[in-house]
Amino acid sequence: METNHLLIKLVLLASCLIHPRVCSPSCNLPAIFNFGDSNSDTGGLSAAFGQAPYPNGQTFFHSPSGRFADGRLIIDFIAEELGLPYLNAFLDSIGSNFSHGANFATAGSTVRPPNSTISQGGSSPISLDVQLVQFSDFITRSQLIRNRGGVFKKLLPKKEYFSQALYTFDIGQNDLTSGLKLNMTTDQIKAYIPDVLDQFSNAIRKVYSKGGRRFWIHNTAPLGCLPYVLDRFPVPASQIDNHGCAIPRNEIARYYNSELKRRVIGLRKELSDAAFTYVDIYSIKHTLITQAKKLGTIFMFC
Repeated sequence: METNHLLIKLVLLASCLIHPRVCSPSCNLPAIFNFGDSNSDTGGLSAAFGQAPYPNGQTFFHSPSGRFADGRLIIDFIAEELGLPYLNAFLDSIGSNFSHGANFATAGSTVRPPNSTISQGGSSPISLDVQLVQFSDFITRSQLIRNRGGVFKKLLPKKEYFSQALYTFDIGQNDLTSGLKLNMTTDQIKAYIPDVLDQFSNAIRKVYSKGGRRFWIHNTAPLGCLPYVLDRFPVPASQIDNHGCAIPRNEIARYYNSELKRRVIGLRKELSDAAFTYVDIYSIKHTLITQAKKLGTIFMFC
C-alpha cells in the first residue's frame, strides 16, 4: 500500500495553512496517537493473532512488518513528515517504544462493536470503543510506570505530550463492508450510517475530554474501486463505471463521507478549543486509481 509521498506532504502543508492550531509553523508535534483499521494498523492485529505473512511488507520493510500491506501506510508518511518514528502498536509488547505516541488500530476494526467473532469471518474484536479503553488506560499507566525512571522514562511519553499530540482517526470502512457481507442494499447500509457516526463523534468527545486538541480525520476510500470489494461483492456490469469501479459501492462511501464531514463541522463548533483537519482520502485515492497512467503511480490497497 505504498502511497504517493508528495500527496502526503501537500495534505500536511494544507492542514497547517488552513488550521494553524493543528501544528506549529514547523509542524513540530511531539507525538501521534492513532485509532483505526488496516489502513493504519502498524502491528496491532499481528500482535494479537499472528504476524501478517509475506508478501506483506515486501516493498519497503523487506519482511513482514505487522502491516497488512506491501509497504508503508499513510500514518507512516505522516510520522516521517513530522520527524517522528513509526508508531508502534499498543498491543505489541516486543521491542516497542511509545515515547512519541502509540497506535491502537487493528486490521478489520469497526467503529461499532462487531456482532460476530473474527474466526467467523467477522471484524476485529478491537473496535473503536475498545481502542478508546486502551488509550485511557495507556494515559494513566504510562505515567505511573514512567515515574519509576530508568528505561521506562525513555520508552513512554511525557505527560504534556497527550495535550500536544496529533490524534489521527482512519476508521469506518469496515462498518460499511459489514453491511455488504450481510447482503444489505445500499439504502439499508445508508440507514445505519448515522449510528456509526454517532459513535465516531462520541469517540472524538472522549479523546477531547482526555486532553486531545488536534484531530486529523480521514474519510473513507472509494469502496467500489477496491479489488477485494469488487471480488467479494460483485455487481452487474451495468453498475460498473468507466474506470472499473462499482457505482453503488462508491455511492455508499460518498454518503458516509458527506455525513462524516457534516459531523466534523459540528464538532468544530461544539469543541471550540480543538482543531480539526478533515482529510479527503476518497478523492486522493480515486484520483490515483482513475489517473494512474497519467500520474505514473502504482497504488495498492489492503
